[in-house]
Amino acid sequence: MRAQKQTSGLRCVICGSKVSVQRNHVGGQNHVAWFWMPFCQTHHDQFHAFVRNAGINLEYTSDPRERLLRALQACLVAQWMMTKALQELNSRPEQNIGAEDSPQPGEPHV
Repeated sequence: MRAQKQTSGLRCVICGSKVSVQRNHVGGQNHVAWFWMPFCQTHHDQFHAFVRNAGINLEYTSDPRERLLRALQACLVAQWMMTKALQELNSRPEQNIGAEDSPQPGEPHV
């Protein structure tokens, strides 16, 4: 896993944190480098752990079909993470979450 450039003014797409937010190449930097999502360090690490556990290889391959397949698989992991965060929010009692709120890393925020 390569070190990602630190960003400012972005929030983690999973928890809304502004702390240690990084550009995560969701489909793999070697496959679709232009597609990234901001993740806090906690969710960036979690994403890559899920990708590894799913057996998705993000290393470069010269086969364009295999690159797309790997990118789509990794994107599905990110989509699953966002779905789980939304389920977590939906399971909580109704709350008014405003722009001034600053959730802690690991706490879903949409």
